[in-house]
Amino acid sequence: MCGIYGFAKKEGPLSVLERFKLRGVVMDLAFQNEERGKDGTGIALLSPAKWTLFKEAAPSGKLLRTKRFQEMIREITDKTQICLGHTRLATIGDVQNKHCHPFETEHFLGVHNGHFMNREALLKKYSKTAETPVDSEAIFRVLDGELSVKGMVSKLGEMEGDFALGFALKGDPWRLFLIRNNERPLHVAYVPSLTTLFWSSDHEHLEYALARNGLQGSVWAILEDHLYIADVRNFNSKSRMKKTPCKMKPYVGSLETGWVEDDFCYQRPPRFFSFDELQDFGLLDGSGMNERSKIPCAVCDAEFVAEELFYDDMSRRFMCEACSFDCLEKDSGKTAELFELAGV
Repeated sequence: MCGIYGFAKKEGPLSVLERFKLRGVVMDLAFQNEERGKDGTGIALLSPAKWTLFKEAAPSGKLLRTKRFQEMIREITDKTQICLGHTRLATIGDVQNKHCHPFETEHFLGVHNGHFMNREALLKKYSKTAETPVDSEAIFRVLDGELSVKGMVSKLGEMEGDFALGFALKGDPWRLFLIRNNERPLHVAYVPSLTTLFWSSDHEHLEYALARNGLQGSVWAILEDHLYIADVRNFNSKSRMKKTPCKMKPYVGSLETGWVEDDFCYQRPPRFFSFDELQDFGLLDGSGMNERSKIPCAVCDAEFVAEELFYDDMSRRFMCEACSFDCLEKDSGKTAELFELAGV
């Protein structure tokens, strides 16, 4: 399990505040997606004049505090049109910088969440060579040379495994390509005020990042087995994305690698937010609720004023302080047990 995220933005001037919000969403998505993978972090930025790539085998939460990562974030300007972000949970290929996403090939920059199971057969079929053992790199090696949507669909339809992909052509920084099959999530949200389409694996990550940065946009899951093309030149009050059917094959054989996805899916700990934080995020706008509203704790049923409760973003319930602590302690024990069973 890995995390993928980013944006596609129409070229145009941004105010200082708008640029701050755009960069803020990227940093929030990078931080939120760490729960999907701590073994690597990467970002690629594309503009008509250049493309820039950063990737390092370290958790995003740690890198966010470093000067080198902050310098990469400052590379996001009015000219930046596509951002591809990734947080890696290492499965195939050990933990090192060159095994992190995004992967760069002759024509593509791309990120992947999932497993590409028939990569060796397709690399051989199309006379391509991968530079790393990471299965994700092979996706974009196989795609190399396909500059048309029809050609991409043809090759993607031959791939077996589980997929959520975000990618772009290095020579075409105006189009973002997104696709998933039913094994992997991928969500988008269009923000008209920035003429920007944001995307991320987890819908909650998008909702949180937009709310924290004072942006409004509806979050929805893209349809499985369709290749979406977001052309930023067509963005206005709507993203006007186009999609074409593209069925990627699910893998039905036995896993030769000795692992299965569930071995890596540790349940994340719950995150609790105070009432003040919910107000700051704008999540209570229009609810009619204030800090003196009486609300029962979802666990013990005792009634409290809202400002004394905490909100669990996983279960979407309000809890009193004592019950929220109990919930965290129980989860901590479960997580430790899972890691012990997995030999971590």
